[in-house]
Amino acid sequence: MKTTGWIAAAVWSLSVAAVADVKETQEMVYTVNPGARISLENINGDIVVSGGSGKQVEIVAHKKAGKQEYLDEMKIVVDADEDYIRIETRHPEREGGWFSWTGNTGGSVAYELSVPADVTLDTIETINGDVTIRTVSGTVKAATVNGSLDIENLVGDVSLETVNGSISAAFDALTGSQRVDAETVNGKIALRLPEDASARVTAETVNGSIDCDDFGLKPEKGFIGRDLAGEIGDGAARIALDTVNGSIRINSK
Repeated sequence: MKTTGWIAAAVWSLSVAAVADVKETQEMVYTVNPGARISLENINGDIVVSGGSGKQVEIVAHKKAGKQEYLDEMKIVVDADEDYIRIETRHPEREGGWFSWTGNTGGSVAYELSVPADVTLDTIETINGDVTIRTVSGTVKAATVNGSLDIENLVGDVSLETVNGSISAAFDALTGSQRVDAETVNGKIALRLPEDASARVTAETVNGSIDCDDFGLKPEKGFIGRDLAGEIGDGAARIALDTVNGSIRINSK
């Protein structure tokens, strides 16, 4: 059978796309003291952090780029000692700035971190990507711009922020002096709390609903949007939730 020109061109195009990306994985291991602080600044790519036992921080960085030159110049920079680890993704700069890289010539880094459960996550942030965190008992601060935040097994202070994406946070404990802040612009917020949670709650949305029926709290309809203020248990901890376009839901686990 004779292959027409446009079919041949399509096949060639798909073949080029299939081999266009170049990839590389970097692995690093550091030993830290109890309660060490960790921060990670990324631009393009998801971040997954998992807490566990031991004293080691294991970093796996999956690098991907449209050209080998870009991959070679995209660096994972780590500043580390036993009390603090700072990880940063540095992309190559070119004349004309970041936006001079067009088409498939840009790059991304997807991170997987295994950390001791008692670490403090100072700032875990990316611009284009999701952030997932599990089983970290220290303070957790996480942010993205275009992506969602999914955090579980929380027992400490929490600060979560995104612009275009949802926030989901599940707590193993919520009492005492804990502080919880979650904010998005275009996305929903969902909290799952233990039945014995104790907190004062403030929540506000412009375009969306608020549901806290599991804990007997009812929202009020304002001139614009809805808001809720009330106490769960004796109101020891503090929860502040804010979205513009999205719902807010607080459920018991």
